[in-house]
Amino acid sequence: MNRRRYLKLLGATAAAGALAGCGGRDTPTESPPRGTSTPPGEPDGTPSGEPEGGLYGFTFDTVLNAVNDLGMDPTGKEPIDDAFVRFLGRKSTLLEFPPGRYRFENSHEIERANTLGIRGIGEGRRQVIFWTPAKDGREFINIRNGGNGFLLADVTFDHGRGAGSIGNILRLNDNLRVQNVEHIGFNPTRQNGAVDNLSPQILSKNGTGIVDSFVRTGPTNIVSHGHLNGTANAGCIWLGEDHVGRLVIRNSLFKNTGTNTIYCSRAPGGVEVRNSKFVNNNQASIRIGGRGSFVKNCTFKVDTKNAAPRNKGSLINPNGIVWETGNLGLKGGSIENCTFIFDSAPKNRILSGIWADGSAGAFAVRNCRFVINVPNARAIRIDDPRNPRLGITAAKPWGVKLTDIVVEGKVATSPTPLIEIKGRPNSILSDCCLAVPDGKGIVKLVRSPGSLFKNINVTGSGNWLTAKTKKLVKKNITRNNVCADLTESVGAN
Repeated sequence: MNRRRYLKLLGATAAAGALAGCGGRDTPTESPPRGTSTPPGEPDGTPSGEPEGGLYGFTFDTVLNAVNDLGMDPTGKEPIDDAFVRFLGRKSTLLEFPPGRYRFENSHEIERANTLGIRGIGEGRRQVIFWTPAKDGREFINIRNGGNGFLLADVTFDHGRGAGSIGNILRLNDNLRVQNVEHIGFNPTRQNGAVDNLSPQILSKNGTGIVDSFVRTGPTNIVSHGHLNGTANAGCIWLGEDHVGRLVIRNSLFKNTGTNTIYCSRAPGGVEVRNSKFVNNNQASIRIGGRGSFVKNCTFKVDTKNAAPRNKGSLINPNGIVWETGNLGLKGGSIENCTFIFDSAPKNRILSGIWADGSAGAFAVRNCRFVINVPNARAIRIDDPRNPRLGITAAKPWGVKLTDIVVEGKVATSPTPLIEIKGRPNSILSDCCLAVPDGKGIVKLVRSPGSLFKNINVTGSGNWLTAKTKKLVKKNITRNNVCADLTESVGAN
């Protein structure tokens, strides 16, 4: 435990937060007003600005212009449905849309897609907008049963203020790419026309899908869990049990979702969430877990006093990551180089940056920073697998590894521990800064024999640890305020 080590640690976590929270190629900033092009600094495709391997790795035999070749109306006066359905029956074809507002009235289903592409050719994604007057929501594209190769790029879907929302169900065996796509307008409850905005499912174990530079910022209708009152929101990104391949979600921005933003914990396949930012999302920004899944270089922020003013309803339980696997009971996976910030939050709920359910077995949290400025939020809550709330008991081993963790903030007292581990034998908490005002029970360990706490610096002189377990080993616990000095200097910079 020394100053050099913590300078390195805090530098890594601060860099992760800066990468995920600022503008530039890796993460989108706020989108421009309707009708303007994408400004410099927002993602306009790949980080280099040039598609790799042709058009994001795709090669098409035929390229069609939606207006000149298929007669689609860019003014929105006439629907594009008939011509669009004819296009969906083709193979190895890219359909390019010139700038315009394209109206559609029906959902569009196809059984399979093989090397099909849809791309806006304006200067920014808001130059090509799809919208529907339907009040009950529509699926612009529903690929039902696989295929190899589908591209959706450089377009925006406008939900308007009173119409239903728009979704895309993209079930491919391999080679799925969603690039630089945005959803704007109001997001209603399911009963009032909401559909899941994106369901990118890979049906083959060897297949891969990529969602890059996806943006949804609300506003939205916020409600409690649907099973409690019969009213539910559709999600933003949803994956079900048919996803068995690999999905990468990166360089994206999600704000003001009324329910779980990325819900992928029921999928057996791996999901990787990278370099993205999540702000004021109700319930959970990500529900994820299990081997092959991880979250890396992301920022999670809750500041309910500055939520979208046009939201209907107030945020209820905005957590960061809910780590769980439902009835799969999987182990494995990790959360790395992420920053979690709670600046203001609902007062009647206990919130968590990371909440691990008992349906998830052993996993790791590395190089993460938690800034807790409200009394009813905690950094990490890890539940007992013998008493899962969201699925079945996880596969063993159950022990968790929490390394290079910084917990800081202005909260003077908290009704719950900032780090809580229950029923997880042989867990490890090491190389950590607990730089919060002096208090009791900052860390709580229950029924986790054989666990190891080492290289931990604690600010203040209070009894920081509550341990109801046997065979706990503690090594190199210090109180020289190294963490407090360093976190203050980082905050000042």
